[in-house]
Amino acid sequence: MEDDRLLEGRGRFLADLAGGALSVAFLRSTEAHAVIESIDTTAAEGMPGVVGVFTGADLDLARDYIGSLHTPDPGFVAATGFRMHEQRLAILPTQHVHYVGQPVVAVVAVDRYLAEDALETLDVTYRPLPPVLDAEAALAPDATPIHPHLPDNEAAVIEVEFGEDVDPEDVAVTVEETYRIGRHGAVPLEGRGVIARVDGPRVSVWTSTQIPHLVRQGICEATGWSVDDVRVVVPDVGGGFGTKANVYAEEIIVPVLARRTGHDLAWIEDRQEHLTSSAQGRDQVHRTRLSVDGEGRIVSWEDDFLLDVGAGGLWVAGVVANTAIHLLGPYRIPRARLHGRGAFTNKTITAQYRGAGRPEACFALERSLDAAARRLGITPVEIRERNLLTHMDLPYKQPLPYRDGIPIVYDGGDYRRCLDTVLELLPPETVTSLSAEQPELALGHGVGCYIEATGRGSYESGRVRLTAAGTFEVASGAASAGQAHETVFAQVAADGLGCPLELVTVRRTDTDLVRHGVGTFASRSAVLAGSAVRRAAEELLRQATDRAAQLLAVSAELVKPTGTGFATADGSSDREITWSDLAAACAPGGEQEQLGQLDVVEFFHPETVTWTMGVHAAVVGVHPATGAVSVLAYAVAHEGGVEINPQVVEGQVVGGVAQGIGGALLEEFRYSPAGQPISTTLAEYLLPGTCDVPEVKVRHLGVPTPCNPLGVRGAGESGTIAVSATLASAVDNAVGGTLHLSETPISTAVVRTAAQPVREGDQ
Repeated sequence: MEDDRLLEGRGRFLADLAGGALSVAFLRSTEAHAVIESIDTTAAEGMPGVVGVFTGADLDLARDYIGSLHTPDPGFVAATGFRMHEQRLAILPTQHVHYVGQPVVAVVAVDRYLAEDALETLDVTYRPLPPVLDAEAALAPDATPIHPHLPDNEAAVIEVEFGEDVDPEDVAVTVEETYRIGRHGAVPLEGRGVIARVDGPRVSVWTSTQIPHLVRQGICEATGWSVDDVRVVVPDVGGGFGTKANVYAEEIIVPVLARRTGHDLAWIEDRQEHLTSSAQGRDQVHRTRLSVDGEGRIVSWEDDFLLDVGAGGLWVAGVVANTAIHLLGPYRIPRARLHGRGAFTNKTITAQYRGAGRPEACFALERSLDAAARRLGITPVEIRERNLLTHMDLPYKQPLPYRDGIPIVYDGGDYRRCLDTVLELLPPETVTSLSAEQPELALGHGVGCYIEATGRGSYESGRVRLTAAGTFEVASGAASAGQAHETVFAQVAADGLGCPLELVTVRRTDTDLVRHGVGTFASRSAVLAGSAVRRAAEELLRQATDRAAQLLAVSAELVKPTGTGFATADGSSDREITWSDLAAACAPGGEQEQLGQLDVVEFFHPETVTWTMGVHAAVVGVHPATGAVSVLAYAVAHEGGVEINPQVVEGQVVGGVAQGIGGALLEEFRYSPAGQPISTTLAEYLLPGTCDVPEVKVRHLGVPTPCNPLGVRGAGESGTIAVSATLASAVDNAVGGTLHLSETPISTAVVRTAAQPVREGDQ
């Protein structure tokens, strides 16, 4: 329903709304780790067009940091020994800076050009401190804490262990390896941005975010303002992918300065700011040990992983816990020992980038399975066939709780069926047919499996309202960042109301429309917000039926919905009450005025998550002379739930694959030894283009879940999770089994070296 508007250029993104506002620009730290000795703003304050120059000392905040956005349930903490430390990064620091790109001074000017000119005159004196850029070094006993209030650089710790001790006679092969997943991130088409407008005692904030209610919470906690004094609105958003599921300093500073100056203010992030200052992701190291028996069945699985959270992260608990939980994969694992730590370093802050620990866990487990298969002399497909859960195993209980404290139960149908299906879509024999078309390349086939917890709570809101025109407006706390909410939530509401789809309009998320909400992330919108909208629609229909019965002078049991209104079920009256009639009846002066408007807000609280599973397959081509990797064919077999809109689900999966290809082959945030970011333009930070992503075949194997009234499972991250593991497996296969890739992004130099025997053999 939104496609025409967006494709025709009628979208209203944040920058489109900034007309008439003064501009805010930020001076950002040029040091990775330093003491701020002085800030001289004198020259900037006297420049033409400059309205004000502000440091942290000028903000007068009630709390000068943004608190963590997630804390696991006490039951999960007790079961896993989870603990974490809060970094408390200053919103606008006056004493220390912790990464290059951290905002230090804000300038308000009549336009961005003059604001940028003023930034050039600011004089900040730093006393540099040694930067900490390696997570392992950060946790060394003699490492200096980068946050003075903390005793060390440990951000979080988790440990999971279950199963009986292994009998050595049961073990045929043990493989040990270290896997590294490079630091990369969302890099959406549209960067971040904030507009703030003061209207009497209230401040209205427009921000390009996935979590408007949490942004409102962050503003109020930092300023001491009441939630009644802050409105947060989400315009069209040009991609989020987790980077915008975060609360940023700029989202607090801009409204504070709007109230301080009395002007409408706008800050629009430029691309260089995004590549240095917006939250990044991944950046994990896994040291693994996998033991299997003579048939390739898993006997024991161990992983000691380390996550570099940068200078801080508001979702550290979620990413660390996600990694540990998803290391169990969709397999039978009788014994596991999983230990994870997060470390603070002087890199840019992190957040939950698409998958948030799941792709990293998948890479470590799937690569370990490939290594064990090679040692046993069986194929990657065969080792998965022998370990995947089937319809005989499911539902399958894991011996630990999820982050919500509820015991984990995989509620799927048949995970082995996904493997069989993806091999139908893209069989290994595809290599032979494609080789004839591209003889200059060495071709290989790979597979990778994943599991995904979706629909995480604790709740989400949905509102359905009958308008004066006899149509319906829908709103939710789940803000769209490109997930087609205008279509999907309209379908859900129309189905619950029994009305034509064209009668329903979905509003952009606005904290004035829906007072309470959580947001869009963790593959949760269809599950939680969709269920809340469905409940609201059904309750509105129930109330409307009662009111129509009064107007028809019959009992409610004799009234039936007609789609456009209501009529008597037995034909005792030829009168029909339309939705417009009902709207008029409950309007001021109408005969049901005293009953109030038909306007329903509902909340959906899931007991726990529901699980999505899938298998990816790929054929890659390796150019032996350069080590360049091309993805020639790709397929996904995906066990989701009920599909509200199959086209939207497929788009989510295909888009996830595209992002996964970028992370596997191209994308990486890199830093100099001094902590200077060196991936600050799209010439250094490479993104996949249309020539890098092949047609992706997708087959959905729907298994409704009983965990929500719609029977849906999340799919927003499913396309991303297994891509790196799948492509690494395919590249290994392409170079003839002489290579076991253990890092992403995949190094062309490493591939080229391994491919030389292939090249010489061809010659």
